Amino acid sequence: MGEKRLDERLSDEELELFVQYLHRFANHDVDIFLNLEVGDPDSPVYVMFGRDYPPVGDASDYRRPFADRRRAAPESDINDGG
Repeated sequence: MGEKRLDERLSDEELELFVQYLHRFANHDVDIFLNLEVGDPDSPVYVMFGRDYPPVGDASDYRRPFADRRRAAPESDINDGG
């Protein structure tokens, strides 16, 4: 992957794909924890992935991207014939 567009913001579509890939990455590649340094070497961003609970800080400080667009769970339960 080239670095030709690192100085540009992600489009809405790219951001949505990134979050989808991030979910897949977290589900399949993060065993217990993973710490990364990414971005501009002169001003890096430190990213911590972990399965520790409780998370660092308050759980309410974390937000789930695009959560407002998730489908609500069906009201009926398979066990009630619904």
